[in-house]
Amino acid sequence: MQTFAEFMAESFHSDTRLTWNYLTPSHATAAFYVDGIRVTVSFERRDPDGPWHVVFEVEQGESTEVAHSAFEIFNGVFQAVEEFVSVREPEIVVFATKRDKLAGIYQTYLRKESATLQELGYELEGPVRLDPFMEFTLRRVKPSAWRPA
Repeated sequence: MQTFAEFMAESFHSDTRLTWNYLTPSHATAAFYVDGIRVTVSFERRDPDGPWHVVFEVEQGESTEVAHSAFEIFNGVFQAVEEFVSVREPEIVVFATKRDKLAGIYQTYLRKESATLQELGYELEGPVRLDPFMEFTLRRVKPSAWRPA
């Protein structure tokens, strides 16, 4: 049986306006706003041949506003991930967290987006526990079927 959170995550789709900033060849950000709350998704390649790591930050705001906007925030984060992999076509993208609840959210959203990610040429691996982290990996397995018009 599906939880309410899983149902909401799988039913809600984001089409938010992302503002991209390519800071260096190994660091990019996508920012967006949800109910006046700024969210920044960062993509960082820590080693020249290593994976890209995804992290996101939510600007300080009233906790009630952030809680009410949680689904829109996570959908915007995963919209940024889809855009990043479709444009940059990285070999490996890693999501890591120390929080089990956040790992569950990552798993729900990655499962929700699995068909789209497969179309883009990616396969999900994980979760894998590397104490104290839980990691999910998107690995590029084939060239993307998507090309901009």
